Amino acid sequence: MATKQKKTKVTSKNFGDLLLQSVDQGLKYTRGEMTLRESVAKLTPTPPDFSSKAIKDLRTRFDLTQDLLAQLLGVKPSAVKHWEQGIRKPSASVRRLLQIIEVEPDILEKIA
Repeated sequence: MATKQKKTKVTSKNFGDLLLQSVDQGLKYTRGEMTLRESVAKLTPTPPDFSSKAIKDLRTRFDLTQDLLAQLLGVKPSAVKHWEQGIRKPSASVRRLLQIIEVEPDILEKIA
């Protein structure tokens, strides 16, 4: 079983030694003397766009006022008003929150 290596903090004093260790590891990998650990990061797709109608429909479906939705999302009430009028679009982080509310409506009870 592989042991987890402790991360070493890079400082001006140990930078040269760590750089040489990295070069040595690169050479060993190139020669086939060692394998490298791989990890794959999953990227979350960007949150969906919400039209002005979709935002208003979501808000009314859960019987929320513009003020309350704004409070839940951490924005000003004028922002919700502008989204619903099509004047502005919500940020990606707000769209993600709207997506969560849409998919997991029970979350409203936990945050309200």
